[in-house]
Amino acid sequence: MKQALLAIAGLVLAAVLAGVGYLEFFLPRSRPAPEIQVELTPERIERGRYLAENVLQCVDCHSERDWTLYGGPPIEPIGAGRKCMDKTTPAAGVNVGQEYFPGVLCIRNVTPHPETGIGEWTDGELLRAIREGVDRDGRYLFPIMPYFIYRDLADEDVYDVIAYMRSLDPVESVRPRKEVDFPLDYVFSLWPKPVPGRIVAPEASDRLAYGEYLAVVARCKFCHSPRDPNSLEDIPGRQYSGGMAFFLGPRVMYPMNLTPHRDGLGAWTKADFLNRFRLYGQARPVAPEENTLMNWNAFSKMSDEDLGALYDFFMTLDPVPTIREPI
Repeated sequence: MKQALLAIAGLVLAAVLAGVGYLEFFLPRSRPAPEIQVELTPERIERGRYLAENVLQCVDCHSERDWTLYGGPPIEPIGAGRKCMDKTTPAAGVNVGQEYFPGVLCIRNVTPHPETGIGEWTDGELLRAIREGVDRDGRYLFPIMPYFIYRDLADEDVYDVIAYMRSLDPVESVRPRKEVDFPLDYVFSLWPKPVPGRIVAPEASDRLAYGEYLAVVARCKFCHSPRDPNSLEDIPGRQYSGGMAFFLGPRVMYPMNLTPHRDGLGAWTKADFLNRFRLYGQARPVAPEENTLMNWNAFSKMSDEDLGALYDFFMTLDPVPTIREPI
């Protein structure tokens, strides 16, 4: 009996060691960074600026923000990163949790500074980080970086964003490495995975397909679709119906229903939809209790064609009532 117990204990120990070894040496899942060289044409840089500033919200996350103004517009220097969050610093404005970050997280400098930014990164390493969640040293990116959404971003659009990042003024801005508490450190290392092949965006002339593409990469779907807090998967049948709790400091906010239900866009015309963005995009002074996580000032500068494509797509959705998820 003693020998049998020892054998079982040995097998359990071996399994644990194998599991730890797998987590330590084989995760995150990744592929070699592709060998690409993005041409820094004025057209690419301008398209990348539009995407990074007004569609994908790259600069809102990677810059300090002025929360005395409505929507918290980014503050110069653009792209130089943010102060660190830790167990004693509220994570207001980034929605990583209701109270405090489980470790230390410093949102990094993405200007082309050679030592403290992305100046020494290759274009392939940037492409892999943006869409696959792996940094140039093979470590996972904390999923406040929405690589799991950007994995659907078309190759050409990522190239444009990379060109824009290369065009920024280099800023020396040191951001320490992240430290994430156990077991979340291992949990998040499971999330990255390689993009299997080339991704091409729908033609802008295909209004519904292009509107759906924008709704995904601009995070409309992620923010406006209820999900289990411990999952990235939308609750089936409730996509875009709002009701998922978000936090801005101590405040709880619920994104709007974007389906054609009467709880959402049911009575809205396309003109109403566009006018809401133009009106709410004004960076006016606001009291903290009246502010919002919605990036109105950025989205308000999207083109009429792109906002119109979003509206056209939303109006094809099944009308679903809003059910607020419990906190």
